[in-house]
Amino acid sequence: MHELSLAQDIIAIVKESLEPQAGVSLKTVRVSIGEMAAVVPELLHHAYDALIADTPLQGSKLDIAIIPVTAICHSCKKTFGLEEYEFLCPNCQSSDIEVLTGDEFFIKDLVVA
Repeated sequence: MHELSLAQDIIAIVKESLEPQAGVSLKTVRVSIGEMAAVVPELLHHAYDALIADTPLQGSKLDIAIIPVTAICHSCKKTFGLEEYEFLCPNCQSSDIEVLTGDEFFIKDLVVA
């Protein structure tokens, strides 16, 4: 379950980011995850919640936004969403495509009070 190590990394980054801001309270960690990043959002939520129990981050929530997979066809220059990971251009059926989005994983921002 690599979601546990991802949650640990998120928490470490959050703690480092909040360190210089004494007295702030973390409300939400907004994370963006691509559909192809092989992350199960429910497992990441559970891991995050378990790891922040009895810590200063307890009570904060993890807000996950899923980034869809998009690609561009180098043959016809059409940009499109990939459905069911069929790596063919729906316009010209070319396999000469480049994935543009969908494999990201990043902390978008923190909501503090």
